[in-house]
Amino acid sequence: MILSSAPMETDVRDLLDVFDVVAAGRASTRTEVAQLLSARPTSVSLLVGELVARDLIRDSAVKGQGRGRPTGFLTENPHRMVALYIHIVSSTVFARAVTRSGIVLAVASASPPRGADNAVMAAVLRDLAGRALAALPEGAQHVATVCSLSGLLDVEHRLWCFTSRWPELADLDLRDVLAGFGPDPVLLRNLDAELAGRIAAEADLQAPSNVLLLHWGYGIGGAFATPDGIVNQGKGRFCEIGHWRLDNNAGRRCTCGNEDCLETVAALWALHPGLKQHFPDLPLDEEAMGPMVEGLALLDSAALREALRQTVRITTNLCRLLFPERIILTGPFLRNKAIFARFSESLTAAPILRSMDRPVVVQGQQNAALLEMQGALRAPFRAALVAILAA
Repeated sequence: MILSSAPMETDVRDLLDVFDVVAAGRASTRTEVAQLLSARPTSVSLLVGELVARDLIRDSAVKGQGRGRPTGFLTENPHRMVALYIHIVSSTVFARAVTRSGIVLAVASASPPRGADNAVMAAVLRDLAGRALAALPEGAQHVATVCSLSGLLDVEHRLWCFTSRWPELADLDLRDVLAGFGPDPVLLRNLDAELAGRIAAEADLQAPSNVLLLHWGYGIGGAFATPDGIVNQGKGRFCEIGHWRLDNNAGRRCTCGNEDCLETVAALWALHPGLKQHFPDLPLDEEAMGPMVEGLALLDSAALREALRQTVRITTNLCRLLFPERIILTGPFLRNKAIFARFSESLTAAPILRSMDRPVVVQGQQNAALLEMQGALRAPFRAALVAILAA
């Protein structure tokens, strides 16, 4: 890109171009920036000066071997922009202070009781937000608050409508709860955030295609992306297959208030008491459980075999609705080699429709939490950067 010539009216796009190449480490001097962007050195110097003035970029002089002026070494100020990132792992709520470059400055966590209602959860969230933000260094600006949550959301009105982890919670107004803790919160489903992070990070997902992310753990759900983007991300409700009815007449009460949902026979919260009889040390927490189950003979459990059968059946039906070209399987159960093999083989062998290509089934366990964070924070950080440059 050729930047505007002098006398120059700087615009946000030009400032973004310079910031991006420096922040990505592709250029560390004004000369390198000018060469990379095919821009005039005088224009680049003006743009760098503006970015330095906003403390987005640091300019450190490096003395060369000659008599000339020291070379300015450019780096992103790593602590300039910070987000408050709130997310859920099993039944634990985390609040992290995270920089734009991904540095986690502080972490606070709490495990609200299963019966926590709006008042209890509001108090927990305020406490966590205050503890995480107390660690911000001098000069850091809290530019975004992002909540990556399980369950059903009303993104537009900032409501956390329902989550099976805390069934007494209903339509919690997070804008009201987090008032006084910086910018209004951005809400998105955790699986939407993870899928966004995967698409941005994994080259084989960036080609136009339909991608289904399926998570089988404490709860069961999915996210789906088409070439046009992640479906219903702007609404906060999609693919709650854990609450599809089985009609097995078992009369098992689900956390959503209905009976005989898939989660009543397949979710970790439902299976855990029985599994503890076979595997006494098995935790209820997904992150702690995942590494433990990789080599266990989980399929010795009749309940887990039935859970696998029902989850595969409903996933196959979901494929007949969405026709994904790629399926990414995540969650602690799918870290078990035998379960993943049985799941993927069953999906591949299932009679979806004649003449249709079979979806590619892959395991997506690595870096799921990191990808969720990256997917959740990417757009809010970009919006905040644009706002700072436009001010």
